[in-house]
Amino acid sequence: MNKRKGKSKHKGEYSREYRPLYKHSTLVRFAGLGAGIACGAIVAALFVPPIRDRVFATRLWPWTLPWDTNIAELAMLKSLALPGDVLVESNLHGWQWVALSLFATQTSWVHAAIVDHDYSLITVHGKATKLDWSIYHQWGSTRLALIRPPYTGSDQINDVLAYASSKLGTGYDPSFREHAGSCNGLVGSALTQAGVPVKMRRCYGRDIYAADSFFAIPGAEVVWHSDTGRRKSSSLVCTVKA
Repeated sequence: MNKRKGKSKHKGEYSREYRPLYKHSTLVRFAGLGAGIACGAIVAALFVPPIRDRVFATRLWPWTLPWDTNIAELAMLKSLALPGDVLVESNLHGWQWVALSLFATQTSWVHAAIVDHDYSLITVHGKATKLDWSIYHQWGSTRLALIRPPYTGSDQINDVLAYASSKLGTGYDPSFREHAGSCNGLVGSALTQAGVPVKMRRCYGRDIYAADSFFAIPGAEVVWHSDTGRRKSSSLVCTVKA
């Protein structure tokens, strides 16, 4: 009887001693399962076309924000633009894009386009294409900047735009292997091949162009930036009203 009780006591002590480890192991399993599901969802969102198109074409914040661009602002930007200028965008309505950009390139700037000779925008939207400026109103873009690279002359601008135009029709490439298959890659590679230095960023073993790389072009001019330009516009309106 004593032996049996002692054995039972020893077994109870053993169970109590290792019980936290069992709980920890269970938590690790659940955490691993959650991480696996999250990774699977990200992979599906990026590489399964029907899911990707649905996720990234959806405005996850459908309501109006104070920072939304408008037709008047876009018309003003277009009037300031010259062929070869780069338009960079971010959009809190599509915060899934902002989150992906922050995760991959450590910037909240997401999208880039380049101004063509006819003042349309060459960019990637499903594929490399030409778009009207009104697309940013349609998207409800919340942050914009117009950047002017330091071109040596019209020949260099022509080279950049000819290269970008030659890539029209290239499909979106979520793996970023084909630079022309992403908006930032299309603009960055067009500038780089014409001799305008745009630094690439190492992202999980791959060199890619980030949207904020265009600000860092040596000698580039920021013609207009929503962070400061909108404040100036508001001050001007207040002064006129006064």
